[in-house]
This record gives sequence, C-alpha cells and structure tokens, in this order.
Amino acid sequence: MSKKQQSPKSHSEEPFIQIVSIGEDVKLAKEPILVIGFPGPGLVGMISAGRMIDGLEMKLIGAIRSPLIPPVTPFFGGVLRLPIRIHASKDGQYITVISEFPLPLETIFFVASKILDWAAEKGVKKVVCVEGIGVEKRTGTPEVFGAAEPHLLAELEKYSIPRVQKGFVAGIAGAILNECLIRKLDGYCLLATATADLPDPEASANMVAAINRFLDVDVSIQPLIQNESVIKAQLNDLAKETRREQQAAEDHGYRPIPFYV
Repeated sequence: MSKKQQSPKSHSEEPFIQIVSIGEDVKLAKEPILVIGFPGPGLVGMISAGRMIDGLEMKLIGAIRSPLIPPVTPFFGGVLRLPIRIHASKDGQYITVISEFPLPLETIFFVASKILDWAAEKGVKKVVCVEGIGVEKRTGTPEVFGAAEPHLLAELEKYSIPRVQKGFVAGIAGAILNECLIRKLDGYCLLATATADLPDPEASANMVAAINRFLDVDVSIQPLIQNESVIKAQLNDLAKETRREQQAAEDHGYRPIPFYV
C-alpha cells in the first residue's frame, strides 16, 4: 500500500484514449464555448458542426486517437481527414468537436470523459451538444428545440429556442450532457426534427440558424440549401451506418422514449 493515495488528475481513467495537438496553434479565449456534433438522426450534429467549422473558417487544433475506436479514415474529394477532430475559431472563442463516424457503444463514455477533461483544461464552462430528433418521415419545416438545466432554460428561450418537454438524448450527446451535470458545467442540447435514417441538410440548416442566434455567430446556411442533393448522396452510407449503431444500442437496452415538444 502506498503511504498516500493520490487524487485522480481527471474524471477519465481510460489510458487508451488520447487527445493530440495537431494543425495550428490557436490562442483560446479565457472561457471558450464548446460545440459538439457527432453522427445521429439525420446526421444533424455532424452536418451542422461541419458547416460551423467551414463558415467560421475554424482551424484544426487537435484530434482524438485510440485503439478502442475503429480504424476508419474518411475522405471527401480524395482528401483524407481525421475521423474525430477538434477545431477552434481564429479568435479562440469557439471550439468544435466533430466526428464523421458513429462511435461504438462501448467507447462512448470514455470519449465523452476525455473530451470534457480536455475542455476543462482549456477553461470551457459552456457546452452545446447538437443533435437530431429522429422521425420516420419528416413533413413540414424542421423545428429546433432545446434542453438544459432549469436555471439555463431562460437563455434558450431568450433566443427563440423552445424547450423540449420530454425525451431521451442517447449516444455521445447523452454521455456529454451527463458529464456536464456531474461536473457542474453549463450543458445545453439543441435538437432539430430530422428524418431519422437519411441525411437531412434542411434540418441542419435550421439548426445552424439556431446556433447563430444562440452563440451570436454568423454562419451561412446557403451551402446546405444549395447543395442538399449532393450532401444527401455523399452521406447516405454514413446515415445507414449510424442507424446500425443506434440499433445496436437499442438492442443493449437503450430504448429511447418519444420526444414531446
């Protein structure tokens, strides 16, 4: 037995997940805002985060690597990209974590913990998860709703983002929000109604419009509207793979209850 037990340095004890610094050296703000977009219903989180990265010309500053994550390297137009990347705005006010493949169920907690360990070191106090509310076939204009702790709901409503009444946020967004509750971070979830099994650029465009209001940024939604058919074609296989991972989670007992808005 050691003479004195040392307190853990982080919430995550998983040694096989690393966040590595790559790309450019951006000086972050004192309390940068973290936005997280992973594949989910309609791929809303991933598409919206990608539009934010492009629209704000955010710089690549880091990536997640781990033997626990499948060895997948996405590419678009022949250009290879790291699957889970961290970008920062040039003024250091915003950080975005984006993934271009769905995480296996058994890795989600460890990745979420590692992300928030890293974010805490960078001074992050506010975390925004971007997700879709999956519907079998969306009709009408996609709507965006929000969920947060009671004392944070007024901020959502201030920016015309109504609260979702009841539901179930699963996957990486659920894990991140759980960790925010435990660590006493301000955690928000923005949810857009989206076609569950297909890429939904229109829902993503409405999500980006909500992000613009909520975070006081100016990201154009026109590329999502003008390139809707191209985005659907490019991301159709990823949407199917995401649905398979969601089905695997449901098979393990993670059965979402309907959202009530």
